[in-house]
Amino acid sequence: MRNSMRALSIAAAALLLCACTALAQAPEPIAHWSMEQIAEGVVADVTGNGHDATAHGSGDAVPEVVPGVAGNALRFHRELEQYLLVENIEGIAAPDEMTVMAWIRPGQRQGAHGIIGNKGDRAGDPPWPGWRLRYFWARLIFQFGTADGEEPQISTENWSIEPGFWHHVAVTWDGAQLRAYINCDLAEVAEVDGPIMPGTRSIVIGNYVGRKNAYAFDGAIDELKVFDRVLTQEEIFQAAVDGMPD
Repeated sequence: MRNSMRALSIAAAALLLCACTALAQAPEPIAHWSMEQIAEGVVADVTGNGHDATAHGSGDAVPEVVPGVAGNALRFHRELEQYLLVENIEGIAAPDEMTVMAWIRPGQRQGAHGIIGNKGDRAGDPPWPGWRLRYFWARLIFQFGTADGEEPQISTENWSIEPGFWHHVAVTWDGAQLRAYINCDLAEVAEVDGPIMPGTRSIVIGNYVGRKNAYAFDGAIDELKVFDRVLTQEEIFQAAVDGMPD
């Protein structure tokens, strides 16, 4: 119940804060999929940096445009094998520092659901490059591969993300430490070794980069952003509420 109330009340808290204080300008991402629409099969990277995503699914069943937290969102249906594909990964494949964030509303508790990434599972000999952000059995996981075959990760507690409700999720990486945030609150810290080994695969949103439909996301994703630096907790909040109705 506490997680449900937190997920439902963050927008109201943001509006209250805006009424009381002047928020600084939201930080600028290097990739931002606002999920407002699918135009001619493309979900635009609204930064203008060219990380546009093409929409895919069984037959013509691309993700569904639905009401989101800030405007529209995209609803992914697991059984329809839906995903977005970002072929231009320059700058987002393996930043020295990064923050990745999104609003998500998972449709179910069980299973692994890919939010964004280009890291596959262990197959063949190491290393296994790239990074990925996932919703996994009601918690948030971020994992990446290193050149020496390690796979550092951070995971929040079980039931830290309750299905059926909107939650803002974010992970920062500074080269030595991973920090996970749920609804702009620090949820977990992990001391890890890096750096991220660059992967050559395209970035996949809402599914898995390897086996077809293995970790398909079931639910809605909104305001997906990648930054090439570590955001502070205050900046994460600013980026989370950016675009919400006044």
